[in-house]
Amino acid sequence: NMTIEALMKIAVNARRNAVTPITGYKVGAALLTQNGSVYMGVNVEDREIPSLSNCAERVAIQNALTHGEREFDTIVVVGGKEASSTLEILSPCGACLQYMAYFSPDLKVACQVEGKITTKPVLSFLSVPYHLQEETK
Repeated sequence: NMTIEALMKIAVNARRNAVTPITGYKVGAALLTQNGSVYMGVNVEDREIPSLSNCAERVAIQNALTHGEREFDTIVVVGGKEASSTLEILSPCGACLQYMAYFSPDLKVACQVEGKITTKPVLSFLSVPYHLQEETK
């Protein structure tokens, strides 16, 4: 069984590969699937067209999807300024929370609350996710 601490180490290592020419804020994510595989993601910023930048959480999910994974268990996200040795455990942005809820409404998100690492369901961050309403026939 993969622990949150082990996932955190993977996210910290992934973070080194983040591409952050705009903010210098490097984020790493480690996504654990139901079958025990782990997929990494980093934030990738595009200085010339900033709207093309992507968050580590979405990159990790896309990496897993690319490998045929569809069942996700837990995601750990860490970040901090490039020069800083102090890492924070982050609450994902709203866009990533929506993305996570779409692909895995039961996903657990490891985050830091009042100085303690805790794991909470994605829907506790995003209580009313957007869903397309099915058309009535």
